[in-house]
Amino acid sequence: MKKHVLFIIIVLFVGSQVSMAQDHVSNIRAVQNDKMVTITYDLSQRSDVRLLISTDDGKHYTDTMKVTGYVNRVVPAGKNRTIRWQAFNNLGYGDYPEIRFKFITQDPPQQQVPKVVRIPKITFATLNGAYTNTNNPSVGFTIGQAKKFGWFVSVMSGFNFAGLAPAAVSDALGFVGEDLPFYKDEYAHTALSIMGGGVMRLNDMMYLKAGAGFGNRSLSWKTLDDCWVRNGGYSAVGIDISAGMIFRFGGFVLSLDAVTTNFSIYEGKIGLGYSFENR
Repeated sequence: MKKHVLFIIIVLFVGSQVSMAQDHVSNIRAVQNDKMVTITYDLSQRSDVRLLISTDDGKHYTDTMKVTGYVNRVVPAGKNRTIRWQAFNNLGYGDYPEIRFKFITQDPPQQQVPKVVRIPKITFATLNGAYTNTNNPSVGFTIGQAKKFGWFVSVMSGFNFAGLAPAAVSDALGFVGEDLPFYKDEYAHTALSIMGGGVMRLNDMMYLKAGAGFGNRSLSWKTLDDCWVRNGGYSAVGIDISAGMIFRFGGFVLSLDAVTTNFSIYEGKIGLGYSFENR
């Protein structure tokens, strides 16, 4: 950082002044009024201005104390910048036949411009596979968008819909009420999940997500008259709740989720896909 120095000599009690150098500071005037010395100067450009004093013919300099005005700070350019120095309060009473002043001007520090961190908005899509604790697989997809926060929609299916609208619902042993229908040796697993939720960015690589929606994970038995009876003891139909993570590796995406239907059937879900930043 560039510094600029200017010396002046002031015989304090006489009031004469001699300029010894020229820089940003010019046209220096000093006037003593009892215990106060008023120093006026012109400044050609905005600078950090300090005023030092010497009482031993310039051998040693110290910072001025008891000063007010345009000194010891960044001063805008202009004329008749004034400093008021309480000389005797600073130096103490005594004989000072000559006071030597030194102005130091320094270019003010550059202001640090805060770095703006751009959080990209991403769009992602994955193909998913899932499996439940009741041996009920399904496949599907997830799409979504996120910046700091975002959304997603997921659809999963096992492509067997026997349990969506059964003729009846039985208990775990197959009884419908007090009746036990005649069953074939044929059964079907239904897996269907439709849900949406929110996404929260942790960093550029990791995102949290959670959602809720409708889920049907059921076991159905077929009767001799070709009707499907959903076995309620091994089925869950109702609210799906999910929580998981998204991991980004460049443009590739890995998602991991845990899903439950009515907190009775649990499912693990994995997804692979792609993401891109929205410009």
